[in-house]
Amino acid sequence: MPFAVFVSLRRCAWRSADGLKNLGWMLGAAAVWAASEYLRAIFATGFPWNLLGVSQYKNLPFIQVAEWGGVYALSALIVFVNAAFAATLLQYAAGLRRAYRMHIEMICALLAVAMVWSIGIKKLLHKPVAEGAPVRVALIQPNIPEVGNWEPADPELAYKRLEKLTALAQHTSGLDLIIWPETALPDFVRFNERSAGLVKKMVTNGVPILVGSMDVVWRADGKPDYYNASMLFNTKGELLGGYYKQHLVLFGEYIPFEGKIPLINALTPIGSSFTSGRSAALLKRPGDNRGFCVLICFEDSLPYLARRAARAGATLLVNQTNDSWFDPDCGSAQHLANAVLRCVETRLPMLRCANTGITCSIDSFGRVTQTLAPRTQGFQIAETIPSDPARVATFYVRFGDLFAQACLAGGVALFIILLIKRRKSSACSKN
Repeated sequence: MPFAVFVSLRRCAWRSADGLKNLGWMLGAAAVWAASEYLRAIFATGFPWNLLGVSQYKNLPFIQVAEWGGVYALSALIVFVNAAFAATLLQYAAGLRRAYRMHIEMICALLAVAMVWSIGIKKLLHKPVAEGAPVRVALIQPNIPEVGNWEPADPELAYKRLEKLTALAQHTSGLDLIIWPETALPDFVRFNERSAGLVKKMVTNGVPILVGSMDVVWRADGKPDYYNASMLFNTKGELLGGYYKQHLVLFGEYIPFEGKIPLINALTPIGSSFTSGRSAALLKRPGDNRGFCVLICFEDSLPYLARRAARAGATLLVNQTNDSWFDPDCGSAQHLANAVLRCVETRLPMLRCANTGITCSIDSFGRVTQTLAPRTQGFQIAETIPSDPARVATFYVRFGDLFAQACLAGGVALFIILLIKRRKSSACSKN
C-alpha cells in the first residue's frame, strides 16, 4: 500500500514545481503510511512489530510526539520529511527547478522537525509527575535455554537458578518487589507442589514476588483453559492477584481453527491452544495502593494494550518476557525499542524482566537505564517512580488511535479521489 502511494506521487505530483500541490501529496503520503501501519496493527490478530517510528527510539526529543498520536504520528513525520527530500531531488533531476535554494516542501518539512524537536526538548526538561516514593525492585534473569524452559526432563535447572538468584537479590536492603520473567516456572504454580514450595520459600524471606507461570482453570464441562499468566504472591505465599496474557502468539500459543482443519496441529510444536485473557489486571503490593499492570512477552509492542493498562489505573508497567526465542540475534534489541514507545505514549515507566533479553528500567520519557546484559545469569536492582495516572493521562491514553484513524480515513478518501480522476481521464482519452 505505501509503495503504491509513492508510485502515484511520483507520477502525479513530483513532475510539478507547484510547491503547494506537492505539499498536499506529501501529507497524503504520510497519512497513507500511518494508515497502513495502523491496519497492520489491528488486522487479524495484529502485529505492530517494528513500525517505522520505532526506529527513532533512541532519539528522545522526537519520540515525545507519541504522547499525542502514538507511534503512528512518529512514522508519519518520518515519511513527511523523506517525501520532502524526494520531491526536491526529483524536481531538480527533472530540471523543474534551476535555483538551488530552499523551496516550500523543504521549508515545511524542516519546520515540522523543528517544532517536534523543540516540544520534545521542553518535555525532557520537565520532571515526571510522580506518585509517592520510588519502588525498589529486583529483576531476576535466570537465562534458561529455551529447550530447558519446556523440556520436562530438566525442570530442576529453572528451580535452582531462580532460587539462587532470588536468594542473592534478597540481601538487598529496602526491596519492595521481586520479579521473575515470563513462564519462569516450568509448570502450573497453583497446582504443582514443587513450584508452589519454591515460591513460598522465597517470599517468606520478606519480599513479595511477581511470578511468571502457566495457569489452568477448569470449565463447568470439565475441560481446561490454559493461560500464560503472571501471579503476585505476598510474603505468606498467598496469591494476591494475577493477569492472563491477552494477545497470544499465533502458532506459538494458540492454533487457529484448531480441531476444524485437519493436520493444522502439525504446523506448531504446542499440543493445544492457550486461552487469552480478557482485560488488564491492576495488581497492588501489600501496603501500597499504587497499582501496576503486566504485559507478557511481546504485548509491550502493542499500543492498545499499554493504553488499556493506563486506563485501568496503572502507575507502572511491568513486562515479563522470554526472549530466548531469538537471542542472540537482534530481536531482543527490537523488542526493547518497541517497549520504549509504550512508555512515551502512556507516560508510564516500565520494568522489563527477561529470562534472557534486555532486562532494564524505562522511564516515562523513554530513557533506558539500569540494564542487565543479555544472555547472562543475574539480577538487576532497579528503582523507578510510578506516575500519577490522574495527572499524566496523555492525549493518546484518552483518545487512543485517533490520529491513525484520521489518517486511515484520509487515505481512503485519497484513494477514492485518485480512482475518480483516473476514470475521468480514461473517459476523456476515449472521447
